[in-house]
Amino acid sequence: MLAWIGVGAAPAVWALNHVFGMGLTLAACERAGSSWDIAVHAVTIVLTASAATIAVLGGVASILAFRAVREAQKDDPPPPGRIFFLGIVGMAITPLFLAMILMSGSGVLTLTLCRQS
Repeated sequence: MLAWIGVGAAPAVWALNHVFGMGLTLAACERAGSSWDIAVHAVTIVLTASAATIAVLGGVASILAFRAVREAQKDDPPPPGRIFFLGIVGMAITPLFLAMILMSGSGVLTLTLCRQS
């Protein structure tokens, strides 16, 4: 179970963060959003911190899964071979998705909102 959590946590939380973040900024920039007074920066900080925490926990799950079967090889029959392989995949993709989560959050915080392109 740890191996699957490690592989799926970071991509899933990045997708949710991306969709909710996009919806948040679109809602804040619409005409109706001006009367809603949405605290985009505060919500973005909470979303980014939550997503980054879950992604890091997914990376920890990958490391724990990999360490549990470290004597196995990726070509071994399942389940040790599969856990070994998924542990490596989780450890490889977690930093990439964590970087995307942090960059999208920092982009919202540093760039001007509601500007026409």
